[in-house]
Amino acid sequence: MTIPVEPIHSIDAMALLMHQRSAFLREGPPSLAQRKERLARLRAAVLAYRSEVKEAISADFGNRSHHETDIMELLGVIQSIDYLSRNLRRFMKPERRHVGIFYRTGRAHVEYQPVGVVGVMAPWNYPFSLTFIPLATALAAGNRVMLKPSELTPRTSEVIRRITNG
Repeated sequence: MTIPVEPIHSIDAMALLMHQRSAFLREGPPSLAQRKERLARLRAAVLAYRSEVKEAISADFGNRSHHETDIMELLGVIQSIDYLSRNLRRFMKPERRHVGIFYRTGRAHVEYQPVGVVGVMAPWNYPFSLTFIPLATALAAGNRVMLKPSELTPRTSEVIRRITNG
């Protein structure tokens, strides 16, 4: 859950992606317990930084209401993390599929597997929730994540950097 400290233009993005992919292939997909633990850490970090998030968003948008930030940004993120944590076992369970009549003796199922590294590019209008909800979803799916916050909300992007690095 760590993103680079340097600005994106000063790092070799392809080298970072290759490093993330090799780490994913070396360690394999995370277990149910690891995924739940990652979501719990993310939830705790969001709650720990909530006042900083409200201040940063207010500064980026020229005095946005803290109540709007609570409802539209923070509440949605926490509810999404809670939903994913509660239903993670069911999401990871293979789903049975029907087989054709000529293959009645066989069985078929779909087994969901992580893709490895997922990129999340956040827009400017709701920079926190539209970064952290996809982040939580990708972590629940067992992926690693590369975040690219919006450059139009620099204070919020800095708080996001501190949350993901801390």
